[in-house]
Amino acid sequence: MMTYMKKTLLTSLIILFGISLAGQNFNVKEEIAGDFMKAGGLDNLIDFNVPALTKAPKGYEPFYISHYGRHGSRYAYTPKTYTTLFKMLNQADSADNLTEYGRKLLDSVTVFYNKVKYHTGDLTEAGWNQHRVIAGTMVKNFPSVFGKNARVDAVVSKSTRSIVSMTSFCTELARLRPSVQLYAHQGFLEQQATAPNLGENELRYKGPALVNPYSEDFESFFNRKMPRWMDIYARIFKDTEKALAGKSPVMTTFYVYMLVAGMPSLPKENRVNLDDIFTEKEFADFWEVDNYMRFKEYYKYQTSCCAILDDIVAKADKHIADNEKGADLRFGHDHVMMTLYLLLNMDNFAHYPATDDELLYWFQSYRSPMGTNMQMVFYRPKNKRNGDVLVKLLVNGVESHFTETEPASFPYYRWEDVKSYMLGRVDEFVTERTFIPGR
Repeated sequence: MMTYMKKTLLTSLIILFGISLAGQNFNVKEEIAGDFMKAGGLDNLIDFNVPALTKAPKGYEPFYISHYGRHGSRYAYTPKTYTTLFKMLNQADSADNLTEYGRKLLDSVTVFYNKVKYHTGDLTEAGWNQHRVIAGTMVKNFPSVFGKNARVDAVVSKSTRSIVSMTSFCTELARLRPSVQLYAHQGFLEQQATAPNLGENELRYKGPALVNPYSEDFESFFNRKMPRWMDIYARIFKDTEKALAGKSPVMTTFYVYMLVAGMPSLPKENRVNLDDIFTEKEFADFWEVDNYMRFKEYYKYQTSCCAILDDIVAKADKHIADNEKGADLRFGHDHVMMTLYLLLNMDNFAHYPATDDELLYWFQSYRSPMGTNMQMVFYRPKNKRNGDVLVKLLVNGVESHFTETEPASFPYYRWEDVKSYMLGRVDEFVTERTFIPGR
């Protein structure tokens, strides 16, 4: 495993000599400024327009897939996304504290709020369709995985939007491959394989305290990146200090940002155009703030989410030992998906640069869009010939890197090498396994 010091030196050489390394993106600020969807961060929508896949190695065929997927497009996950600006506008209206633009905004937000107020957290039709497409693409790309006697096991977090996403996926899979033995289920034990970091989980893995690489708090980071944040509210309110009295500027802006960013996920008849709340630069700048907030949150989930790595290893090894075709499907959330990015260091996602100002070049929240998914596709020699089991990593349908594992020939890796790395990561973060899923 590459040490932090070696990785830091490598990154310095990359920046100095312009060497290309999978994952880093030194043009991210320019891209965000010109791309509303990416600037929406976690509300970005999955892009199904991806490069063609590399052919299977000669003499090999896919036989098993290990998957983790985020739920599809949804309404905002917290009511505050819809109530924060709505309440501020109404309070300001009562106090004659709205500008002309603010009064127009109140009319638009009121119509919108009355359409969405009872839908918080609900999966939308777009979210249903995303998982239908993902399932169909999986079957089309890897038909041998779902052949005769194939077994598919699907587990899901207790979130309703995740359950409905799994239902969409499994319904399409069963329609396309009715002979597959498919079992979908959800329960207390399943959370270890889907969302082990959530709630009062008595099975949560334990480990040493994780010290985040960056100590700057959200408010300070926000004020540095958006010193003119008051301009946003000056367009809406006559007296901005009165409108924001008792409120956190960064968290207020966070909920307004999510309100705007989440609009593409909603049914067209429920959307309203609120893009002019932010200028293009303000929206892009707040993405960087939100991106930093997400990293600070997700970093600490690595210990608990190691349970998913154990689940992947145990179930993959069982399929290999049993010479069995099929798939293990897990459905959950963005915070778990991005924690897996960190744990597996997919495409150099877990590089921690010297300063928090450089973090956005490596860690980007838009890489976990609605419907995001990770697929580890396993290959074995045909006709029971001897040979290593190989695995390919797909992230949102794109062939990706296990950065710290040497490929047999990219995008193919030896499963024993990947497994060794994964178990090493678990040992790095975990001192006590309370319940090991998959065993």
